[in-house]
Amino acid sequence: MTIALFRAFPDPYRKSMQIYADQLRRGLTALVGPGDAVGERVLPAARLAPPWSRHWDQYVRYQRYARASGADINHILDHGYGHLAYSLPPDRTVVTFHDATVVKVPGVSLRTRLSLRYSLGAIRRVARVIAASRASRDDLLELIDYPPERVTVVHLGIDPAFRPPDDREALRRRLGFEGPTILHVGHTQAYMNLSRVIAIVDRLVRRLGLDARLVKVGDPLTAEHRALIDRLGLGARVRELGRVAFEELPGIYAAADVLLYPPLYAGFGLPPLEAMACGTPVVCSNRGSLPEVVGDAALVEDPNDETRMAERIAEVVTNARVRAERQARGLRHAAGFTWDATSRAVLQVYRSIGHA
Repeated sequence: MTIALFRAFPDPYRKSMQIYADQLRRGLTALVGPGDAVGERVLPAARLAPPWSRHWDQYVRYQRYARASGADINHILDHGYGHLAYSLPPDRTVVTFHDATVVKVPGVSLRTRLSLRYSLGAIRRVARVIAASRASRDDLLELIDYPPERVTVVHLGIDPAFRPPDDREALRRRLGFEGPTILHVGHTQAYMNLSRVIAIVDRLVRRLGLDARLVKVGDPLTAEHRALIDRLGLGARVRELGRVAFEELPGIYAAADVLLYPPLYAGFGLPPLEAMACGTPVVCSNRGSLPEVVGDAALVEDPNDETRMAERIAEVVTNARVRAERQARGLRHAAGFTWDATSRAVLQVYRSIGHA
């Protein structure tokens, strides 16, 4: 069996797609037999900008490139590239559907929505769809007429590098984390709700009396976010670490007191699981797949209720019993998400197709 994994372009705001592709390639390579092969397909010299060249490369050049695949199984790893299925044998093609963000959140351009519609038209043709969560599966079946029995839910995994540190206090000193430290990991598109994150920190300081600080990992805050920070007088309490190396991320999770993750929609949500695996409690949104993904291990609230979210954070930070309970639950829960299990489930989907 030959397997071709079609990767998304390396967009900085789609880091999770790079993680998914890398981990799945490694996991599948370790599982397949000696006569099998796992290969990657990615358009050579793909352009991310300007928009017209990006569009040409993604929707014209990549489709032409896909026609030469010749693999027994073709797996399109990001549904945003589902249009590649127009150039691949439908009965030998699998697509992973991660989320319905572009139709679930406001402010998405018409061009992006039309692009999704184009890709969904191709996804209707494929042999199997893998959904990253039950919530994503339900969203997909609302969007297209596709046989439900051909959609398999396969959760993402967590890299073994995410684990509790040997000496958390030494780690905090090295990173310069002082006082109650609230961590946010991710990009800054509107649906990630960063303005609410800033407002929650303000409430923790002014209403609840905590000497709290916010550490932001990922894309830089926007001018609007910085203006809000200045208006609230939080400049000395907000620290941006930017896009950090993978090797640094587990330590940052472990050194924080709590991960705050309040997106307005999520198709999966790796940061809460990664934080739990490092022994860090999580306060997160109740939208999209997050209640399914975090189970009873996180404190889950309406992402627009900054009062309640601030109270939950204060509870974790100030109550040793609550903190210990959330740490224990998180570690147990996160242990159930491995890339080996993900890869085995994906391989089973391939084998359910006759050509495999």
